[in-house]
Amino acid sequence: MSNSVNLPADFYFDLENTARLFTGSLPGALDPPGQMCPLGPEFRIVSSSSLAGLNDFADVRCAWESNGLAFVFNYPAPKRPMPGLVKFNIWLDTRNTRNIHRATRFCHQFRLEFDPTVLIGRSRAANETMAPGAELSQIRINRALADAPVAPSDTIYTDCRQYGSGGFRLALFFTAKALNGFDPEVNSMLGLAYRLQLPNNDLQRLGAGLEFPTPEDPSLWTSLRLEK
Repeated sequence: MSNSVNLPADFYFDLENTARLFTGSLPGALDPPGQMCPLGPEFRIVSSSSLAGLNDFADVRCAWESNGLAFVFNYPAPKRPMPGLVKFNIWLDTRNTRNIHRATRFCHQFRLEFDPTVLIGRSRAANETMAPGAELSQIRINRALADAPVAPSDTIYTDCRQYGSGGFRLALFFTAKALNGFDPEVNSMLGLAYRLQLPNNDLQRLGAGLEFPTPEDPSLWTSLRLEK
C-alpha cells in the first residue's frame, strides 16, 4: 500500500505577477473613447489555470498608480451567448502575508455576479457602467483574525459591458482608500487571488484550486509585485 501524496502543481511553484506602473490617470484611463482595453499587452498577468491543465478564456491585465490598483478582464465573444451568471471573486492582501493561514485586517474579499446576456446589443445610459443586477460587494473572510474595514462604495470603480459580439469586459479600480494598508511606497508586494467562473462552469483562477480553502487562507494566494 502506498502512502505517497500527490500534491497539486500549484504547490511546486511560488507564482508572482508584476503590475506595471500606469503613467496616466486611473480610473478614467480605463476606458477612453473608442478603446475597450487601453492597458496594453505589457500589463497582462498570468493565471494558475495552466497548472491544473486548464486553458485561460479571459485576458487579464493589471496596473497600478499611487491612488490605487486596476484590473481588466476581457472575455471575447463565445460561439453562442451563455445565459446564466458569471461569478467573480477577488482577494487582495496589502501585506502579502504568506506565512499565516488566517486573514488579517489587510486582507480583502470582493464578489460580483452578472448575466452577460443582458449586455448584448444594449446601450448604456449616461453614467451607467454595471450590467443590471450586478454589484461588487465586499465579503467578510471566514475565520479571519481581524476584518478589513468595509470600503465605501465611492472608493471602487466598476465597469461591465459587452466585449465583441457576445463577450464581456469587466474593469475594476480599487482606490487606495478601498484597500486597507495600500501604500506602494511602504510595501510593493501584494497578495492576490481570483476566480472567474462562466455559466457553463468553465473556471479561470489565480491561486490554489477549488479543493483548497483559498477564500480564507492568504497563504494560498499568489504575489503581485508593484513595479516602479
